[in-house]
Amino acid sequence: MVLNIKNIYLLISLLFIISLSSGCLETPQASPAVIDDNALLAYGWSEVSIEENSLEQTVTDSTSIVLNSTTVKYHNDRLSEDISKQVSDFQESNKLPLSIPIPENLSAQIITYRLSLPSGAKLPTGLVSKIMEKKIDEIEDGSDIENLQEKTSRNLILADGTETMVKIFSASGNSTDSGMRMLGFVTAFENEDTSTIVMGLVPDGEYRIEVWPINDTLFSIDGESELDEMLELVRTIE
Repeated sequence: MVLNIKNIYLLISLLFIISLSSGCLETPQASPAVIDDNALLAYGWSEVSIEENSLEQTVTDSTSIVLNSTTVKYHNDRLSEDISKQVSDFQESNKLPLSIPIPENLSAQIITYRLSLPSGAKLPTGLVSKIMEKKIDEIEDGSDIENLQEKTSRNLILADGTETMVKIFSASGNSTDSGMRMLGFVTAFENEDTSTIVMGLVPDGEYRIEVWPINDTLFSIDGESELDEMLELVRTIE
């Protein structure tokens, strides 16, 4: 995570006050925000990676703080297999001699990001929003999408009873010109010691192929249904 001085000014002020009263700024490791294994198995998802990072920030000449973060990435294996089967069936029915390449980013993913601060401090709401915006920008750049727009929002009850608001957005304009959209979501919540951001992305609609003499749908994805399942996975995070 990279935060500039302007973005963390309020946070540093808060932690400076804590340091004056406690004399110590120890930061616990950010435990990963993990989805329940049984839920992953039921919906055909798998964990891809876990990455831990630390950011050290100077508060005074003699005091510094460490912000720890843990990122977990998940992938929808079932959806990838379904896409491959649809493509295979299409090739067979059209008697195509060559395989049809599918962009690797046309799959569904969930990313959880948990941040731990010293002495149980909480992230200011404005800073959480800035981090969320940055994470959305990273997904937009990495997934070859544009025209990102907030579509709706809904409330979600997590496993521990926490209620969080989920913002749902849509995007279009991928470079394949297939006509397929992308749906995504982002939410943030806190517990006693950490702040957590969760986001996800899934293709939606028909992926069309226009290569003479074929002009047809190669495969289709019910993005709304997939998104509902993704939020069911998010519910299991503690």
